Amino acid sequence: MKQKEQEELIYINKMMKIPYKWRTGEVWGEFFRELKENGIIYANQCPTCGRAFCLPKDVCTRDHTRCTDRSKWIPVGPKGTLVTYFMAEQSFLLPTTGEMLKIPFAVGIILLDGATVILQHQLEETDEEKIKIFMRVEAVIKPKAERKGNIFDIVHFRTITE
Repeated sequence: MKQKEQEELIYINKMMKIPYKWRTGEVWGEFFRELKENGIIYANQCPTCGRAFCLPKDVCTRDHTRCTDRSKWIPVGPKGTLVTYFMAEQSFLLPTTGEMLKIPFAVGIILLDGATVILQHQLEETDEEKIKIFMRVEAVIKPKAERKGNIFDIVHFRTITE
């Protein structure tokens, strides 16, 4: 049987912007509102196991118990300990800005002071020789006029010495 000749395909590379809105929900909405208005990072707790979540959770991921309401949230950080990290050598599109992230960049897994569950965020330091597990870091929060009420109100975590 004779095969049909394949048609040559023409590819067009085009970046499309698709605007969308995403509801944060009550718990994250309140967290981001506090971060935007006051520059404070909060955690809430599971009343059963006592774990402190940052970002706050509606329900404990271990016990499936409703976590504490806003009146019992605790401020955590802005300092913390770097538990581990990874280096990224390939950029990707930031969904909140539509811009490509500059490379290389380091993402830290950070245990904020006062929290018992880690937070993942970008590190200021990109030199792997200078990044050490268990080093101390501190959140750099945007000036109030520049905050938008999202996780990027925390610019990055910088290395500190104590």
